[in-house]
Amino acid sequence: VALADRNVHVFDLRSNPSAPLKSHQSPLRHQIRTISLFSDKRGYAMGSIEGRVQIWHISEGDHTKNFAFKCHRDQSTSDIYAVNQIVFHPQYGTFCTAGSDGTFHFWDKDAKQRLKGFPKLANSIAAADFSYDGTVFGYAVAYDWSRGYDHQNRNG
Repeated sequence: VALADRNVHVFDLRSNPSAPLKSHQSPLRHQIRTISLFSDKRGYAMGSIEGRVQIWHISEGDHTKNFAFKCHRDQSTSDIYAVNQIVFHPQYGTFCTAGSDGTFHFWDKDAKQRLKGFPKLANSIAAADFSYDGTVFGYAVAYDWSRGYDHQNRNG
């Protein structure tokens, strides 16, 4: 569970769902917008409103594998966009980030590299997910209010 004050609580629903297994403050400097568990359940990825993703391993022994990276940024204008969604592929452990910039990218957390980026769409990507078996990827394009009332498209 990621909170607005950047605190993160990890619960083990099998053993004690009423108390956190672990708690820590996110190393991301700004509010967390999305959090997603790795496919192997050994850690999670958090995305923030500042266009960063933090990869975090639950086990103390794996904390050397934790890292953060920048994404969903426009190099030509220096604009920074929120990471709206992070979803992990159910089989391969790769993941996708979708952002307020209208782009989505596929990443390999173990190799620490971007696998593929897709062109900017007409609006923000508000949600995304893989099918249960990972054969289909879907996303929703919608205004996410990240730029305020004045920037919404009232015509459709």
